[in-house]
Amino acid sequence: MLSLQLKSGEYLTIGDDIVVQVFEQGGTIRVAVKAPRELPILRGEVHERDGQRPDGLLRQRPKTPSERVRNARRMEELARKKEAAAD
Repeated sequence: MLSLQLKSGEYLTIGDDIVVQVFEQGGTIRVAVKAPRELPILRGEVHERDGQRPDGLLRQRPKTPSERVRNARRMEELARKKEAAAD
């Protein structure tokens, strides 16, 4: 699977007639897709209603830097509480 990082407003093309552009708005990512009408485009949850997930996808989204920092702080706090309880 190809994985790209795009800034808001940047786009990529697939073949000659598909264009995908991304936008960030207040922490939300928007995706605009220009493709032939006969080509079905579905959100992941709609596609997965039958229980199938395309191969090669991540199981969950990667953690943001702020989530990683928050998780590290929680782990440190839990370790301190565990040490205090052991004393």
